[in-house]
Amino acid sequence: MLDAAAHMLLQQAKIKGERPADASFLPMSLAMACLLRQLPSGLAPPAGGLSFHQLDRLPRETLERTLAAMLLDEPLRAFTFVCALIKYAKLARQLLGICHEHMSNRRTTVQATQAVMQAVVEALPPLAAEVEEEEEEREREIVEEKLEAKAVVVTAERPSVKVSENRPGTLENRAAAAAAVATDPAGIMRRAVGRDIGDGSAVLETMRKFPTDARIQAHGVRALKGVVRSAPEVQKPRTDSFLTSGSASEEDEKELVRGTRETKTSSRLVVQMVIDKMKQFPESLPLQRDGLLCLAEYASQAEEHIAIITSSGGSISLINAMAALPDDVPANMAGLSVLAHPKIADEAVVRVNPESRRLVLSAMERFPLNEQVQGLSCLALANLSLRQDASMLEIVSKGGLEIVVESMKRFSTTALVQAAGCWFIAIVSGKNEEMKTTCLEAGALPACEKARLRFPTDPKVQQHAVQAIHTMLPGEVIEGEETSSPETCTLQ
Repeated sequence: MLDAAAHMLLQQAKIKGERPADASFLPMSLAMACLLRQLPSGLAPPAGGLSFHQLDRLPRETLERTLAAMLLDEPLRAFTFVCALIKYAKLARQLLGICHEHMSNRRTTVQATQAVMQAVVEALPPLAAEVEEEEEEREREIVEEKLEAKAVVVTAERPSVKVSENRPGTLENRAAAAAAVATDPAGIMRRAVGRDIGDGSAVLETMRKFPTDARIQAHGVRALKGVVRSAPEVQKPRTDSFLTSGSASEEDEKELVRGTRETKTSSRLVVQMVIDKMKQFPESLPLQRDGLLCLAEYASQAEEHIAIITSSGGSISLINAMAALPDDVPANMAGLSVLAHPKIADEAVVRVNPESRRLVLSAMERFPLNEQVQGLSCLALANLSLRQDASMLEIVSKGGLEIVVESMKRFSTTALVQAAGCWFIAIVSGKNEEMKTTCLEAGALPACEKARLRFPTDPKVQQHAVQAIHTMLPGEVIEGEETSSPETCTLQ
């Protein structure tokens, strides 16, 4: 749109014979560079939503679908996006007006250039004085450290290494690249998100340029969390258009398969980067938190994603992040949702760290009044106990059975807590006679019976409550009992 506006402006100047007296197009070039090529960070839409680069690349149907989902799920982010569009449109009209005045010889080149720069600066958000001073001080420290390190390297290596003196400083360049530190990490990552087309490639490229900068990596993981979250929305229009078109050709089908494969590959690269950065920067709590939320979002999208996370070492990163954020409820819920996934109990999945049992019990004790945490924790304990006798015995010995029964009593009207608690009790009581006696002594039988009577129409509660009662009291006849014995349980 801006390219067309600039072209029309030049055509109008040509028709009317308008030409700057000094024959300079510097103001227009500067304005177009600010608006199209190097948009200042303060003028870009907020990270995690739609970007100007996506507006240029994605089809209109996808943009409308994404904006509609944003309005429903995140109205505040949609509002900030509209505000960014208004600011951008206002600035574009102001800069084009300055360029028109310059070509009409109502402004000189110097005046127009200064006006363009002033308009862009005024459109940027104000930077606090303290933040500006901190950035300047940090830049000075970084420059001094690099100069000192370079002087030490040159002094130590020049007498002993003669062959490398005639070659480019490959080692020094690699070391400098590895030690690169960004002066404006938030702005750099916002520009990367603006260039990204939804697959995270631009964000990954920027993160690789600053591999040791914890601030860049933290902003990058947050941006990748948005990429993973929006991946199904990007893929869905392709599938919908393929299904709704009655005469889809073989080429269309191949294109759909190719696009789906590319989306899965890019998502795996994104998740692998998140896991690697969680391992590399364990002290960065914002990075750990966003990494947890990203893994939880990825795990909820497809069942096979759990195997990808665990085989990539994600379970260790997940456990370490939960341990580093013991008082963060959303972070703990994200970690518990992964441990509560049915595929965690699958034999084909790499077993999670034994530390996870302690963290699950700790979360239940730390947040006793949060029904979501209690329900996810009960299901996570059931997953960690299924087909794992040693794990189940340790959970029971640490008081896990009593904690689950107490949670079922506290949240007697919450179906997800009752279903998950009954399933855990069924697993434990079905181990042997000793575990059956332990469950009876802990009051598990009346808890399961109350759950069955309170939720007569809930199939999950009925299924697992009947299974638990049968394991504790074999041969007991229960009215309306379910005959199946599932291997997994899912929360409603």
